Amino acid sequence: MLKPFLILLFTVIVAGNGHSQSRSLDYYLSSAAKNSPLLQDYVNQLHSESIDSLLALSAYKPQVIITSQALFAPVGKNIGYDEAITNGGNYAALISVKQSLFNANVRSLQLENISLLKQSLVVNKILSLTELKKSITLQYITAYAGYKQMQFNSRMIEMLTEQQKATSYLVEAGIYLQTDLMNLAVSKTGMEIANKQTYIQYRNDIAILNLLSGIVDTARVELEKPMLELSNPYSLQQSPVMLQFTIDSLKNSMARKTIELNYRPKLEAFADAGFMAVKPLNIPRNFGTSFGLNFSIPVYDGKQRSLEINKIQIAEDSRLRYREFYTSQYRQQYLQINQQLHLNDELVSDINRQLSQQKELIELYKTEIEKGLVKFSDFLLAINNYASTQNSLALAEINRMLLINQLNFLK
Repeated sequence: MLKPFLILLFTVIVAGNGHSQSRSLDYYLSSAAKNSPLLQDYVNQLHSESIDSLLALSAYKPQVIITSQALFAPVGKNIGYDEAITNGGNYAALISVKQSLFNANVRSLQLENISLLKQSLVVNKILSLTELKKSITLQYITAYAGYKQMQFNSRMIEMLTEQQKATSYLVEAGIYLQTDLMNLAVSKTGMEIANKQTYIQYRNDIAILNLLSGIVDTARVELEKPMLELSNPYSLQQSPVMLQFTIDSLKNSMARKTIELNYRPKLEAFADAGFMAVKPLNIPRNFGTSFGLNFSIPVYDGKQRSLEINKIQIAEDSRLRYREFYTSQYRQQYLQINQQLHLNDELVSDINRQLSQQKELIELYKTEIEKGLVKFSDFLLAINNYASTQNSLALAEINRMLLINQLNFLK
């Protein structure tokens, strides 16, 4: 009983492997987003920046330190340290507390800087995801173009096969020559070879698509038509790059404020308690405490302050130039792609009209060829012209998808 079961199982597996799997663009996009180590790295960096915020807050809380020391400096005849310096020993155990005062502005500024870093990470993540989606969609369109070409080639091969059968009867009846039938066979063989070449390229395109998406799979795949619609209406201010320019402007402003705060007076309170003694026997009588304030104010730094501000101003000037150039480039690309899209739509309409006429012509040829009223070479020419026009339509439709992809992920 086991052997028939194994044979059945093997048959099912082979049959299952022989079937093509249907895949959509969303499948590859979601797989790429899930498998991308770069996107996961941005998520981890955002978690790290959240920890940095907590570290910044904790640094402005009272800092408590416990220190202890036990020092014995033996003294002998003509040997040993001077007791006036060492006291013969030092025994201490202290708990110290430090707290900087009036630091709300500094703390707030540091937290704002961390917040800007997080916003930059978010923007970089959006840019990376946008570029990933754009490249995946581009490769999907490329692979889908091959898939559509294979479908058309298969239909043409079927049509030529049917016509080959009909023509063989006409040749036997003496209406057409054997060379006409041979020409038809040559055209069919050429189409079959072209279809194999397209299939090889299609499998390669699918392999590249899997590689970009982080998918390990060698199964045969049938691609669904990508339903691409314009989803990026003109909004320059919401583009990720423009958001990064805004963040960079805030960073420059924060850097200027940081310099200003560094030149303000600083006040720190401190206190400690414990014991300090020069002899172990004195420890019970030398418990005590101390407290006070540390105050500092910058007076002269060799013009470092003005130089640092000049550097920030230079960075801000460069940012404004880059922003102006990007704005001009973005608008130009948007207008250009929209114009190409409009012209391409007109081209698709013209090609469809031509295909409709060529289909009618081929049907007329089929009717008249049965009666031997037309040259067979004219019929083959009509078929080749139809195939060429169909290729032009496929290219125009693929080009439309590519233009939409460019516009949707314009950044």
